[in-house]
Amino acid sequence: MSSTLDKAREILASLAPEIPEDEITKDADLKEVLRLDPVTIYALAVNLERALKIQIPDSQIESACTIADLVADETVGS
Repeated sequence: MSSTLDKAREILASLAPEIPEDEITKDADLKEVLRLDPVTIYALAVNLERALKIQIPDSQIESACTIADLVADETVGS
């Protein structure tokens, strides 16, 4: 089974292919290091929800600084 980071890397490969895979870590700053805009961060979160069958509240997406922040309080879906 793929890890959350592996899924995030897969998703970002399609959303932002210009980001080198080795820069995508669980603690990399989404805006400063990965240079993601708010729309891309939201798309990443929605795709992670689908891939991992979790719920990420909008407030968590808005305040997330890293991939780890996005899935910090993941709620497993049914």
